[in-house]
Amino acid sequence: MNNEGDESWEIVLETIDAAEVAVVKSLLDAAGLPYVTRGEDQFDAFRGAFRGTVFSPAARPVTFLVPADMAEDARLLLQPEL
Repeated sequence: MNNEGDESWEIVLETIDAAEVAVVKSLLDAAGLPYVTRGEDQFDAFRGAFRGTVFSPAARPVTFLVPADMAEDARLLLQPEL
């Protein structure tokens, strides 16, 4: 059995929208897809990347990564419906 550290992880989504972060987590959890996030600790949920009307260069998007062999399933799950 592979350790999580041995797996290759792929980015499936980046967002600066706090509501989208919550929805994406919920969708991935419900589908049973493992994921990790990057940049969430730098993310201000109440202000996002903006402070008033001024863009904050310190703000970064939250990045969602899933195991490479599950990336296509995750992308399909997270694809907006047209």
